[in-house]
Amino acid sequence: MKTNLFHFLHRYIWLALLIGLHPPAPAAAATPSGTHPAVWSSWIPSTPEYSGSTVPGDSLQATLSPWILAAESEFEQLERVYHDETEPLRLRLQDINTAFSDPRNSTPERGFQLLWERVQLEETLDGLEQEHELKVLKLRYRKSVEILKMLYEKVLSMDHHLSSLKAQQDLANLSNPNNYPEFKEARSVIDERVKKKFNFELPALFQSNPYLSAAFSVVGMITGAADDKEKKSNTEKMACVLDFTVRMHNDLNVVYYETGYLRDANLSLKKECELLFSDCARQVGYTIPLVSCRDADDWERLYGMLDSYVAKALGESAGTNGGHGGGMPDPRLITRVTTNLQFSIDRVTQFIEKYGNFVSQGSEYYKKFSKIVSSYENEKSCSSVLPDQFKQLKADIDQTLDKFNSAYRMPEMQGSKLKEMLYGTGIE
Repeated sequence: MKTNLFHFLHRYIWLALLIGLHPPAPAAAATPSGTHPAVWSSWIPSTPEYSGSTVPGDSLQATLSPWILAAESEFEQLERVYHDETEPLRLRLQDINTAFSDPRNSTPERGFQLLWERVQLEETLDGLEQEHELKVLKLRYRKSVEILKMLYEKVLSMDHHLSSLKAQQDLANLSNPNNYPEFKEARSVIDERVKKKFNFELPALFQSNPYLSAAFSVVGMITGAADDKEKKSNTEKMACVLDFTVRMHNDLNVVYYETGYLRDANLSLKKECELLFSDCARQVGYTIPLVSCRDADDWERLYGMLDSYVAKALGESAGTNGGHGGGMPDPRLITRVTTNLQFSIDRVTQFIEKYGNFVSQGSEYYKKFSKIVSSYENEKSCSSVLPDQFKQLKADIDQTLDKFNSAYRMPEMQGSKLKEMLYGTGIE
């Protein structure tokens, strides 16, 4: 038993010296896939607002399902209005084309009248088709803004948890043996005895290094005067603390540094979403930032400006809401409106894919974190010494993994439906 203990102490002291003299640089930690972390999130500290497991209504799937049904209904309504408006004209055009095969309509008087009516019908149908396509594009743009609004709420939810430094501080404390009450208590007694017996104490510079300080305490524990019962009790407590901090030091450092990248990457995604909204809204003349629009609940004003923007291109009076207000469509303006709205829709579609990658990679990270914190093999025998922060850390990681897999994840089928809807490929 003593031989094993001295082997352990010998290895620990050398490790302490190596770490103390050559501390690891805070380099970028490896990602699960071996690539540089790009877009992820950190675990969720327990807060009154976001603690606990995910409720069904909190999931993105629960939010998107009724939204997709409502959006499909709106597109179908547009198609019905267009069909009802054009069907009589198409039937009349079909009758005229049939009439041309009748020899009685070959006379100049009758033929010219039918030909003129056909030209007018074709022009009217072309105009209605162009108007319908632009209105469908307007609806697709509006749905893009609504999707961006929903995803921004999810990004803010992640950012809410990541803005707290409590989790980062807990990690630093977990890997420092001097933060454990059992170790500090035993060390204070040992330091006093070593000072009395050998008239020596650890220099202040070394005391700031947790591993050199711990190594000195272990040596003092063995050489200092104490009865066997007390020495055994101190040895068992300190052995658990040292075993945990030595075994888990590198693993906890991985979690520490990688969560830093996750937090920064989530902040970048948030800023990208805000910038994307500004660029898209600017196309219709809306210049208020996303944060202010959200705080003031100013969405209807944005949608009103979108309606006016499209109505102007179609030559409709403001507020006619789909009617024909007396003006003539402006072909050049229609082309410009179509280009601007389509460009915005394409960018939102790309952001949806980026958001999906964000959540998928974040989920992989938390699977890795969960495996790391569950890998301590002496957790059962040292459970009385392990701090509550370690147990809370495990719970927080599991809760956040659940969040990534349900609250934040966009199901593949819904993601495909969104892309079809925004690209117009799913609109019959």
